[in-house]
Amino acid sequence: MKKLFTLVFAMILVSSCEDTAAIEITTSTSINESVAISVLQTNGNAVAYDETVTQDLNQLVSNFNDISNINIDALSYKFKNVTGNTNAVIQSATIVISGNTIATISNVNIAQEATNATVFPITDTAVLDQLETLFLNNSSVTIQFSGMAITDAGDVSFEVEVSMDLTATL
Repeated sequence: MKKLFTLVFAMILVSSCEDTAAIEITTSTSINESVAISVLQTNGNAVAYDETVTQDLNQLVSNFNDISNINIDALSYKFKNVTGNTNAVIQSATIVISGNTIATISNVNIAQEATNATVFPITDTAVLDQLETLFLNNSSVTIQFSGMAITDAGDVSFEVEVSMDLTATL
């Protein structure tokens, strides 16, 4: 009986010491936000524009406050929905996400890039790492597109769509 009691006690002790693995849940989502920009006809001189849009990650990822890790799987931007002057040119511009510059561009024919459906990927790992850390600590995402454009042949309106694929670990 002593041996049986010792054996049962040892089995209980060993089973209670087993490491229980934490359950890890991952979820993926995409953010596609467009910034609408309108530039009035210019007269040979570039004019400035500055547009911003904000997105709350709480609306896209349930249980956002329980997230332990965020990975940006893809980040890109493209021009679309151009109306007006098809010869308008962005002389210089920056795209900033929550205070982090993700792209600087110059001398871009807006209509040509929209017609070609050109997607400009962001692959700089330092920028992606900064955004991942930022998103873990702040659920609000602000996308700002600002710069200078020339559109002498008439007004132009267009959108810059920023797309981001995220994987979050809960």
